[in-house]
Amino acid sequence: MGIFSHSRLKAFEQCQLKYKFRYIDMLESKIEQSVEAFLGEMVHLTLEKLYKDLKFQKLNSLQELLEHFNAEWKKNWNPGIIIVRESYTEENYKKMGEQFVKDYYFKHYPFDDGKVIGLEHKVMIKLDTEGRYTLQGFIDRLMTTGDGKYEIHDYKTNANLPYEEYLKEDRQLALYALAVLNNYQDAKDVKLIWHFLAFDKSIVLQKTREDLEKLKTETMRLIDKINSTTAFEPRKSNLCDWCEFRPVCPEWKHIYKTENLPVNEFLDDPGVVLVNKYVGLQEEKKKHCDRIDEQLEKIKEAMISLCEKEGALTLNGSDQTARIWVKDVLKLPGKSEEGRGELETLIRESDLWNKFSQLDTFLLAKIVQEKKLPPILTSQILQFAKKEKVERVYLKKKNLED
Repeated sequence: MGIFSHSRLKAFEQCQLKYKFRYIDMLESKIEQSVEAFLGEMVHLTLEKLYKDLKFQKLNSLQELLEHFNAEWKKNWNPGIIIVRESYTEENYKKMGEQFVKDYYFKHYPFDDGKVIGLEHKVMIKLDTEGRYTLQGFIDRLMTTGDGKYEIHDYKTNANLPYEEYLKEDRQLALYALAVLNNYQDAKDVKLIWHFLAFDKSIVLQKTREDLEKLKTETMRLIDKINSTTAFEPRKSNLCDWCEFRPVCPEWKHIYKTENLPVNEFLDDPGVVLVNKYVGLQEEKKKHCDRIDEQLEKIKEAMISLCEKEGALTLNGSDQTARIWVKDVLKLPGKSEEGRGELETLIRESDLWNKFSQLDTFLLAKIVQEKKLPPILTSQILQFAKKEKVERVYLKKKNLED
């Protein structure tokens, strides 16, 4: 069945086609590393040096760590590294990395809160007794504080700070906890510690045995799904901006191929020609429809006016009749209109939410008008309502035999 990893599972969940390109087709990326990934790598190398030297009783000064960070940055930086956010430069990201190192150093100095077992510590995670479901991973830093207590530390250089509820569902460190419990007989207590360096914040969580058993089942189910998948579909998302397979992805390959062409070559590209022609026709169609809609509205107003003048409800035509319907109806706030939030709160607090879980204001207005709600609730809802005249024309084909 092969050895999986959290990264491999995550790739499948993010985009099945990306998974296929990377792990089945084994395609080499035509796009270099993103600056965010490079930044994370340089910070990891720097903190790895800090704790590696501590194992040999050497405590680096902050200045020594910053010098190491900058030396690694200079040695490994190359022009192919992609900066998606074009308003920022290499220097901006390097300064971010320096700040991450400074904040971490000041917060955790003198780094004597346990013993280091391993750095970039490889673990094998067996999910079943037969060994059919096996994963591997690398723990940024595995520590012990004695008495069967272990800590799994993970450094994050993310630009966003996730909610703890999100981390409770995080699979990676929980899988590592399984490995620690399986490989260290004295392990009783395993803390999962995320260091979000951009925010100088650490989040600590623990998993129960029940949580880990559930994770085993879910992960085996996901592996089965991956192994049984035959059609790997692309999934567009914000993550596409950082994907290395855009040059071969059907969602992006034509964009990638044409986006940097000279203007004359771009405009002559067959795909560009077809899209521009299609867009032009759509715009022309919209203008034409708008003109017709304006004419229809004027004719409708004239028909209503004539009916009011003659006291009629239906007008005769050559092969159809037009019945005029005019009524004052109740209008409640639409999704983006003022008062919508307060109205939703009111409905949630009543026993109507299951019936109006997406607040269909048309249906709600109908049952209010039909007096099917308690008087008190009706009066509260009416505070959000206004009277609106609705005018419609219903066409009906004539029965020529009449």
